[in-house]
Amino acid sequence: MVNMFVSYCQKDRVYADNIDLYFKGKNIVVHRDIRDISSWSSIKDYMNTIRDMDYAVLIITDNYLKSFNCMYEVLEVIKEKKYETKIFPVVVETSIYSTEGKIEYIKYWEEKFINLKEQISKIDIVNAGSILDDLKRTQNICITISEFLNKVSDMNNPSIHDTNKAIENKLKEKELLKDDSNLSNTETLRKNEDIFESLNITRINNNNEFTDLQKNKFMARSFSEINELLQQLFKEVEKGDNSLNIEVEKIDSRTFIYDFYRNGNKINTLKLTLGNSLFSNTNNITLATGSSYIINNSFNEIIDSKVEDGSLSLYFSLGLRGSQECKTIKEIVAEIWKNYVQVYLNTYSF
Repeated sequence: MVNMFVSYCQKDRVYADNIDLYFKGKNIVVHRDIRDISSWSSIKDYMNTIRDMDYAVLIITDNYLKSFNCMYEVLEVIKEKKYETKIFPVVVETSIYSTEGKIEYIKYWEEKFINLKEQISKIDIVNAGSILDDLKRTQNICITISEFLNKVSDMNNPSIHDTNKAIENKLKEKELLKDDSNLSNTETLRKNEDIFESLNITRINNNNEFTDLQKNKFMARSFSEINELLQQLFKEVEKGDNSLNIEVEKIDSRTFIYDFYRNGNKINTLKLTLGNSLFSNTNNITLATGSSYIINNSFNEIIDSKVEDGSLSLYFSLGLRGSQECKTIKEIVAEIWKNYVQVYLNTYSF
């Protein structure tokens, strides 16, 4: 039995949910805080157990790299010799592959350390107690984060869509998991046998399928990331074109409107909405521009979710040739830019 610790930020739990579901019933014990920490138990004691595990999956997002608890778990991991052989990084925040990206996180923790040190200086040191331990851990994060990011970015990390299969294959290489193709018919039957089969009744729930709640959380997270990346892109576009202004209006957490102005004249509007446009139990993202933006409940494109290789993925389901091809957040934003933004900027280039 393989013990695998999943280290992640609660804000990004959809990635942990994907891993949890994929490895259910595969002779792997997936350790997560939502199961392993009982009420009123010590969170730090649980985080310390990461060193006792056979492997640790590190879901590296922007939230993860800015979380004290997550980086505390990283500090525990890197205490092990050759810790890189025990970790499976899932790199969502790909900026860490660049020097500039690494520097941003080093600066972030340096500023955290300075601010915490200043706050502690305002109280009597006698009363600081365990707060001094937090200061020391923050300093340790500052010292080690560069080494950690260098180590992770030097690894040949699979894409987030391929991670589950890559972990499974690695464990099979180490003969910690059996290859299903080598199982006899008897072993296969025994492996798949459960109480529903033994009682000859229909299964009433399949936990290997994603629930509506999980899909909706995935779409909400994706919606937020798409808008964050679009806004970063639009800021850079404005820097390179003084005649262009892009105004962002956040109506609520489910609706963003982008107005494009050339020399003060409005040339286009782009609206992204998180909702249920297809009257199903799960949400999707609609994109409206041009005349479609003016008409309520009208849109040019739908971004939806589907399961591929055991993970939830995004795809365009309407306008962009309906290819059904799964895409990353960056690929989604690039398609929006090319098909619904750049074409208007080029048309109104006076």
